[in-house]
Amino acid sequence: MKKNRAALQQVVVSSPFESAVSLALTKISTVELTQLEYARDFAVWRRFCGIYHVSIQDPGEDTVLAFMSWMKKEGMAPKTRARRMSALSSIYRELRRRKHVPGNPFSPDEGPNREKRPTAIEPTPLASPEVIKKILGSCDDTLIGIRDAAIIRILWSTGMRRVSLLSMTHARLQGDRLGVIAKVDKKGGGEQRVLIRGKALEAFDRWLTVLKDGNFTTGPIWRDGKGKPLTARELNRALKRRSGGDELPLSPHMLRVAFLTYNPASIEAKQDAAGHADPATTRMYDRTKWRGLEAFEKMPEIEDVED
Repeated sequence: MKKNRAALQQVVVSSPFESAVSLALTKISTVELTQLEYARDFAVWRRFCGIYHVSIQDPGEDTVLAFMSWMKKEGMAPKTRARRMSALSSIYRELRRRKHVPGNPFSPDEGPNREKRPTAIEPTPLASPEVIKKILGSCDDTLIGIRDAAIIRILWSTGMRRVSLLSMTHARLQGDRLGVIAKVDKKGGGEQRVLIRGKALEAFDRWLTVLKDGNFTTGPIWRDGKGKPLTARELNRALKRRSGGDELPLSPHMLRVAFLTYNPASIEAKQDAAGHADPATTRMYDRTKWRGLEAFEKMPEIEDVED
């Protein structure tokens, strides 16, 4: 994470306003990877303001419209543009709350109309069991093969987000009669539990043995071939490489969709297991039962699902 911290510190460069932006990032999310992504989005906006000599502290609606057009001309994908606008809206909302800016020109209420969210038109494709079986077949007994098989099995059986998977550490693993419980970071901050069991646990144990043989018994679970903590970009690349010539390169989110599609558990259990923000109202009164456990228990192995 040292590299990530260095990237975040670059936001604080030349003015009190930039320092305020850096502070805003830490208030928006406690997850370092999320902060880094927001910092990168802000860096693109800062570059635009520098090119066209517009106020970064008090941009008007016309400036934001120009920024939207500029992103299109630069060839940025619709999903990237939508995410960037959302990130900047969060940053300026926090800046306004602290009275560093007069308004939030990126918000849907104060700023120009947003582009329609592409996710509604282009939902994340569903990775079929047949495709995943094929990809698992490419995972050999090499260090990277054992690691990738464990990652795919765990993402399939838990539906974890990328940020949650990469937050796994030895210290937050706990043995359980059903397998291993891992405490992981949630998107936007906070912590949740996931249960690793069945063939995912078998694959995970093989990877833990590899780590132990390399004297990596503390710190991050997922590492590259040189022993360095795996980054989000490296994770995406690893899954794409495993996909080979398939039309749809495998991604962590496709495996999350598979978890929520093929899992026969109740909606309430799946919602809790996935760490979504709006579980059933009755959940706030249940202080003991782990509703999400049912989803982990009932998730079938890849080989047991028929297309």
